[in-house]
Amino acid sequence: MGSDEGRGTAGKARQVPPPRVPPGPLREFKQYLHRLYLEAGAPSLERIAQLVGERDLPGAPRKDTVGRLLGGGALSGQEDAVSVAAVLAEQAGRPPAETMAAVRTLWVGASEARQSPLRTVRQWDPMRLGVRRAVTADGTDPGTLTEYVVRTHDLVLRERLRPAAAKQRSVLAVLVGAPCSGRTRAAHQAVLDAVPDWPLLVPGRGPDELLALIADDAVQARSVIWLDDMSRCLDGGSGEEVATALATLLEEVVPLVVIGTMRTDHLRRLAAPAGPVGDERFQVRALLDSWRAEVDVADNMAGHLTELTEKAARDPRLATALRASAADGRVLQHLTGGPALVRRYEQGPGHFFTEIEHALISAAADARRMGHAGPLSAELLTEAVGGYLPGSARVTGDGWLATAVDSLCRPADENGHSGLAALVAVREAPGLGEADGYRVADYLDLHLQQRRGHLCPPATLWEAVARHARNADDLAAVGGSARDRRRYGHALRLYRRSAESGGGPARAALAVLLAELGDREGAERAAAADSRAWTLLAMAGEAAGDGARAEQAYAVAAAAGDPLAWAALARIREQRQDRAGAEELASRALSDGHPQAWMTLARLREHAADHAGAVRAYQEAAWADEAWAWTGLSRVYRSSGDPAAAELACVEAAAVGAATLWADLVRFRWEADDGAGAEAAAERAAEAGAAEGWSVLARLRESGADPAGAETAYRRAAGLGAATAWGQVARLREAAGDRTGADASAERAARVGDADAWAELARLRERAGDHAAADRAAAGAARTGDTEAWTVLARLREHAGDHDGADRAATRAAEHSDPEAWAALSRIRERAGDAAGAERAVLRAVAAGGTGAWTALGRVREHEDPAAAERAYRCGSELGDTAAWALLGRLHEKDGDRVGAQRAYGHAVDAGDTEAWEGLLRVLRADGTRHGDPGHWTYGLEADGTPATRAGVLLP
Repeated sequence: MGSDEGRGTAGKARQVPPPRVPPGPLREFKQYLHRLYLEAGAPSLERIAQLVGERDLPGAPRKDTVGRLLGGGALSGQEDAVSVAAVLAEQAGRPPAETMAAVRTLWVGASEARQSPLRTVRQWDPMRLGVRRAVTADGTDPGTLTEYVVRTHDLVLRERLRPAAAKQRSVLAVLVGAPCSGRTRAAHQAVLDAVPDWPLLVPGRGPDELLALIADDAVQARSVIWLDDMSRCLDGGSGEEVATALATLLEEVVPLVVIGTMRTDHLRRLAAPAGPVGDERFQVRALLDSWRAEVDVADNMAGHLTELTEKAARDPRLATALRASAADGRVLQHLTGGPALVRRYEQGPGHFFTEIEHALISAAADARRMGHAGPLSAELLTEAVGGYLPGSARVTGDGWLATAVDSLCRPADENGHSGLAALVAVREAPGLGEADGYRVADYLDLHLQQRRGHLCPPATLWEAVARHARNADDLAAVGGSARDRRRYGHALRLYRRSAESGGGPARAALAVLLAELGDREGAERAAAADSRAWTLLAMAGEAAGDGARAEQAYAVAAAAGDPLAWAALARIREQRQDRAGAEELASRALSDGHPQAWMTLARLREHAADHAGAVRAYQEAAWADEAWAWTGLSRVYRSSGDPAAAELACVEAAAVGAATLWADLVRFRWEADDGAGAEAAAERAAEAGAAEGWSVLARLRESGADPAGAETAYRRAAGLGAATAWGQVARLREAAGDRTGADASAERAARVGDADAWAELARLRERAGDHAAADRAAAGAARTGDTEAWTVLARLREHAGDHDGADRAATRAAEHSDPEAWAALSRIRERAGDAAGAERAVLRAVAAGGTGAWTALGRVREHEDPAAAERAYRCGSELGDTAAWALLGRLHEKDGDRVGAQRAYGHAVDAGDTEAWEGLLRVLRADGTRHGDPGHWTYGLEADGTPATRAGVLLP
């Protein structure tokens, strides 16, 4: 039957959803038509087409055309649009002629500003998406890609995208690895294989453009969001907003693929613990963790040499890269010219790079190292570079920057062929035009992060960022780096600029730093009306023992709407034994919509065994729809011997949305020997969408020696989406001797993102003495992106005396770019007295990318062989492991070498090690000179490392 023929009219016609179109004239046209459609009562498409046909109108759209007009993203014909508008206006009671004229005007505007249709991955130039070109031996670029080699992460990624391609659910995947490891090419290939015909959205201007696309409902189902260098969107002040928006989008737009790439060191920074001004990356970590987004990309191709050799016979570029990487398997790095760029930089100024070019690279890399995530403007680089040049090199004529930047971005050999670019030119402004920013090529950038990690940038860089950084996030990030390095004056200026540009976290950081430097009045002025800043000032006052001032600051924060401040004020009153005052404050907070104060009082009273007071406080919070207050009530009732009331509280909690409280009900009924009731509670939890009830019941049955019942419960939990349940089934199947069932369950676990199931089977089989089966399980874990199983096998075999087996396992881990197995073996062998074996292992770890392996070995050596520990720390520092400097300082300090200790601690401070400052001050105090006076260092350091003064830091 044709699509325009009737299919029956039983029931109400399904409403056409609003179209998702990027902002602009087309969106205005589509929105106008869709509002008109809703005003008309959302008639069926067949009815609209019928009404048009019954009237003397210029168009004759069929049902499909009407659907595309109202809900599609394309611009249909003008006459059809005008005709549909006419009948909709009539149905809505509007004047048809006036409506037709309005639609004609909107249609013309949309037609004149007609946007290019969204391109699929097939239609995008891979290089425009960030895929690197493969260069020839002399560094020239022939402009074509090499043949693709499928690696382990490709298989993981294909499996990860499978549910989206099957239109089952949305997927977030982030390929994480070292520069030039093939992350972007792998993402491109995966999209090409899995969803080649889906539109590809590329928010090239970073977080602002991405947020605009999401806010304007421009992301449709069955499309791909492409986020190369995803840390640009997730880092800084807007990162939390981006993470929240992406999480919501992935839930609401199904199916959808969000695919990104990220450097390992950038992911490490995003996953770092909360700083002194609170947890600023909670939503970012939640997004990456809850969607199991990370897909690790190995930085070498050691396991694919046979296939590479075959392809190299057809491509001289691959052949050259294979020869150059024979020692380490890092074919891709040589293929894209990374090592050649590093060699050119390390030759120093005046060789391949001029003095100005070399200085520009250093300045740009230092800005990125200090946290400037966005492209660097020409103005910023112009001002910063002077601090990297001797006086003689700063004498130059007009046009020097343009000449140097052009040479770095578009180098050419003697034949005019393009070569390796040390700087990448980018454009953030909308539309086409000249570059408006620059960044260092990734491979060279990572090298310089390590090579220059112990150096503090000159004053010109801090000042250039403060004047020319374009957004509050970059200013705040660089301000944090200045603070970590005790360059307080620069930190204050950067924080102020960020706050002036709308950076909320920077205002809080500014206020706290001023308070720490003794400028309390300045801190309070800086806090202004920022509730978070006042709360942090109050917390700092409490820590310093200034309770009166802390309470005043909490009061300001509470008045500005910070629920934490209300809770703190209630806590202070309660701790003073002012119960009435505490409850009065909690009630005031509740009237402002903040039940946290009552929750705080409830927990304090519960801890003090004041059950009646705790019940009253939890009830106040519960009646204000604080679902987790019912949890507290349940706990208090249980501890006071009232299981019936505890169970009733669980039921109430589940009824108001805390579905996981059904799991507590499962426990209560199990402990009461009511197995049937426990199962009923687990089923109620499942009806509420929570798998935890069945997971809890599974664990209880397993502890009760009922493995069959436990497996049944785990399978129910797995069916409800419990990520680790299939892994538990695999473990039970293994214990039952069903290897086939265990393998099948581990594979199912891997499909939902739980690689640990295979790793656990590897451990179990190794302990059972079945090394071959353990190897197969570890390989299964590696296929899902988890290489830790090889490290576990290496440890187990080394402890069992199977050194050859340990070496084989460590080698397999290294093939997947996981150096930890060799690093672990180095420490184990050192403790066993095998120093030579330890050094061989640590060298293998370093070859696999383990920059921290020498430092970890030094810690083991420090107690027995300080000289060997010092050598290890020096090796670690040369590899760019900044943690080695503080350890080296401590070692020198123990030996009484104050000069060596001061130098090492100084490098650690310059590297941003926040704990090294106390070590440096301790060594300076022992000096016996004015430098040992603690007040001499109160205001931190100038950029050059000399003591800063109050006048230089606390500027009026």
